[in-house]
Amino acid sequence: MISRSEALAEGMSARAVDRKLASGEWIRLLPQVYAIRGSAATFMRRVVAAYKWAGGGALISHSSSGRLLGLDGLQSGGIELSTPRRLRSNRVVVHQRKTVDLPSRRVDIVRVTAVEQTLLDVACSLTRDELELAFDSALRRGLTRYDRVKRFFDTFAGEGVPGTAALSEMLRLREPCPRPHHSILEVGFRQLTRRQDLPGAVSQFPVELPTGVTVRLDFAYPDEKLAIEVDSVRWHSGLRAIRWDNERQNLLVALGWRVLRFEWNDVIHRPAMVAAQILEALIHQQQRLTF
Repeated sequence: MISRSEALAEGMSARAVDRKLASGEWIRLLPQVYAIRGSAATFMRRVVAAYKWAGGGALISHSSSGRLLGLDGLQSGGIELSTPRRLRSNRVVVHQRKTVDLPSRRVDIVRVTAVEQTLLDVACSLTRDELELAFDSALRRGLTRYDRVKRFFDTFAGEGVPGTAALSEMLRLREPCPRPHHSILEVGFRQLTRRQDLPGAVSQFPVELPTGVTVRLDFAYPDEKLAIEVDSVRWHSGLRAIRWDNERQNLLVALGWRVLRFEWNDVIHRPAMVAAQILEALIHQQQRLTF
């Protein structure tokens, strides 16, 4: 992929560029931006084309930045960028704003808004559940920390800034458990507990086993000694993992814990059943521990 200005800077004449376009060897992606015919029409090609088209001062932003950073919860759509220039295209969503002070980082050959800015930018266009998926994946991937997002919010968000209300709610929602969940399924379970009005469970609760090893439960009700494990194929796979899960569960039971296990289909498609089983187990554990 090459822009017209880059081709001319490399020594090509304007007529040579026009001949490549006329012959079909090059195709026009955006004004003044070309690609070799037959090259893969990937998301990254569209991103780079938009970046070259926008020129100096541009940043890939909003959902496009989120996708490049690997955030969950974002839907595929048009390429979005921020630039101080007044540009228009039916192929690119342009957010005209000053970019010189926006925190950014490089991804491949383009610059994108930093993850904290990206979360603020997308907050107003996502549902609460989608924003939580994006927020949690940013923490889980080590792109940021809860305290960094909070400091960024306190500095740059505020009245009149899009996304402020939604990100403020998310920070408040996650304040009791700023540690990232280990998988999308754990985020889904957290959302299930809110929708089903279940008591709040502690995520990644540490328990020391009789062997001296400390393990973290996906979710726990410590007072009732009820452990909730959500089994994602991504994280729980292979014979060794199954054996360790079984051994760990037996050791937890020996310590007086009751363990409930749920899979993706349970959490996503049978939330009422999951909630009913948890409530029944909580009542049973309260009665057992009382007597």
